[in-house]
Amino acid sequence: MNTFNLKETTALLHSYGFKCDTEMVSHWISEGNIKSIENGGAYEVLEEEVYRFIESYRWEGTAFEEGIDDQTKIERLLEEITDLKKQIVKLQEEQAELEDHLGIMPF
Repeated sequence: MNTFNLKETTALLHSYGFKCDTEMVSHWISEGNIKSIENGGAYEVLEEEVYRFIESYRWEGTAFEEGIDDQTKIERLLEEITDLKKQIVKLQEEQAELEDHLGIMPF
């Protein structure tokens, strides 16, 4: 069972694409979002706890966030559908522009 200090925990989070510094990680630890063991004034974080945090943070704000009610899930899914429809329209417009630029006639 590996443990990480604050700097190592921050580096591991960076390797997963988190944009954070040691101050932010320390804040997450003090809030209890990342569970740790205090050892002589320094934090030690279990490796599995970092992975648990990464997994829970990954779904935060989505319909798959742990502990949200069904109504919130539905609202978030509907919002995602709306956003995806907007992306489709934007991509179709971009495709039409590129086809026009290349002289490709629509079927």
